[in-house]
Amino acid sequence: MSGRPCAADNAFAMTSSAAPPIDALMEPASITIVGASPASFVGRVLCENLRSLGYAGTVYPVNPSYEEILGWRCFPTIEALPERPDVLVTAVRIDQVPEVLRAAAKGGARAAVVPGGGFTETGEIALRAQQAITAVGQEFGMAVCGPNCMGVIAPPRRCAMYIGTVPPSLLPGRVALISQSGSVVEAAVNMGPRVGFSALVSCGNEAVTTVGDYLRYFAYDNETNAVTLFIEGVRDPAAFIEGARILRETGKALAVLKAGRDQGAAEAIAAHSGSLAGSEEVLRGLLHQIGAIGVDDLDELFEVAELLGHGRLPRGNRLFVVTDSGGEASLVTDHARSLGLELPRPSAAFVDRVRTRWPHFSFIGNPIDPWGVDPDYEALYGELVRAASEEQVDVLAVALDKVTPWAGENELHLGLTAADALIGATVGPSGSVDSGKTPIFFTVHATGPAADPVRERLREAAVPLLHGLRPAMVAIRRAWWWGSWKPRNAVLGAEPPVPLSYGEAGPILSERASRDVLAAYGIPLVAGACVETEEQAVEAARRLGFPVVLKANVPGLPHRAAAGLVRTGIVSSRAVRTAFAELMERAREAGHDAGVLVEATAHGIELLCGMRRDPLFGPVVLVGVGGTLTGVHRDVAVRL
Repeated sequence: MSGRPCAADNAFAMTSSAAPPIDALMEPASITIVGASPASFVGRVLCENLRSLGYAGTVYPVNPSYEEILGWRCFPTIEALPERPDVLVTAVRIDQVPEVLRAAAKGGARAAVVPGGGFTETGEIALRAQQAITAVGQEFGMAVCGPNCMGVIAPPRRCAMYIGTVPPSLLPGRVALISQSGSVVEAAVNMGPRVGFSALVSCGNEAVTTVGDYLRYFAYDNETNAVTLFIEGVRDPAAFIEGARILRETGKALAVLKAGRDQGAAEAIAAHSGSLAGSEEVLRGLLHQIGAIGVDDLDELFEVAELLGHGRLPRGNRLFVVTDSGGEASLVTDHARSLGLELPRPSAAFVDRVRTRWPHFSFIGNPIDPWGVDPDYEALYGELVRAASEEQVDVLAVALDKVTPWAGENELHLGLTAADALIGATVGPSGSVDSGKTPIFFTVHATGPAADPVRERLREAAVPLLHGLRPAMVAIRRAWWWGSWKPRNAVLGAEPPVPLSYGEAGPILSERASRDVLAAYGIPLVAGACVETEEQAVEAARRLGFPVVLKANVPGLPHRAAAGLVRTGIVSSRAVRTAFAELMERAREAGHDAGVLVEATAHGIELLCGMRRDPLFGPVVLVGVGGTLTGVHRDVAVRL
């Protein structure tokens, strides 16, 4: 069972709507397949998966055309079932789904999966059907996965409501995958025996149950240690944030891959705070704010999943790597440095130990390449890895390129030898990490999976096996970051609004009006004065002290310096007069004649501080490198 507290005494009861019975999607006591059929792919594969997995619950095929399907008695209608349906899967046309759901809900069904699979899922018919599905789900409090999805698989529970073939190679494990893309779930299902999953959810269009609901479920699921997420957009931002925070509070990692990284709604926003805080930047800022891991591609997502699933997260960023190639050792060093991982020099004790044992060892470093030093590589790798396990590092890793299923006998034996050495040096009899160091085995390239003997040996010892050098190093970096994350952003209460009167329509205010707004909220400003004549400008400059800055009061322009409406470093009255005349002329060319602002010159590091209202997440703020190169460096931090 999931082990989640009941809604009456946990945060679920505090949300805007009561949590739907999503546990039925993951832990169904019975599954009703409406439209089950040996003649159609979707209707058949739904039954075949349950049969091949050995699902222990009751299966009720529903189709008036058949008496039985795959040995299960078939019923003509939902109403004819001998008991209340727990969860149902639809294998009918999308326009028929709402009435099927309504009939099941009236019969007591708690949840449903509405997969795709060749039925019409676009156009006006699909839109009306989805709206009706939403209405039924809300009316009866059902959890609904989909529509337009692949479905749900729970390998540890030998359960699948899934319209792709579930292969025997899919491993049970401790990582949940949620994906808006069915193809990403298919990639995970069919990538061979690599990552072990507690559940795989193709959530589709999220007509009823959203990503946030799944995050809340997995936060309390005893089968799940970590969650990976592939999204193209966020349907319910509030639920997403709430689910991610609950997941973090329960000590479970969340890794997110966001696709479709364009500026989106920010394209029409000309100010820095818009162009530098587009949808991608806002989401990345949010992930940092709530302690979630951001990744850049599927390889990284799956390698992070493999590492997180084992639960042995690095305590720091110091690595000691044993490999079998000088060139590949250099690659390890390159990627480690680019990712902020450290490779400390071996200690004097380590060097003495190795040099005493092998006097002709050419270079003793980290990474260390012992290839060719001793033909007895079992003793060689065993002793090197044991010595490395005593170094002051956080991760002990073995990196090899000779462990694919196509490797020769000697190469495969080397892989097994290195794996045994890593296990022996770091893992105790009970499976605990004796040395306090995270053991990781990774392949230097990702041209193929690891051979079964190596993979099984590592899996038995619960040692992560990562594929590909850079994805592996990224996974280590991200897992270390997650373990070291601490909340640093206080949640501020809303202050009473301040009455404002600045006489401009906006939305981009002049320098004078902007200063009035900031001053009204008590934000310290550089001393300045608004002037309308040349003599007033000179007097203000003398009073403020040279050098000064002059800015034309022109509303509607986000980048006044780029438009030639700002003069800096003015050190004399004569320069003030010249600058004032030039700014007034340019302002008139722009259709404005509102005077000039004279300001004292600030000293220090120039920063950008901006704000915009994101269409999904609401008000966001950003702080970053200021000055004329702000848009070039794009070095900003964004927070809700």
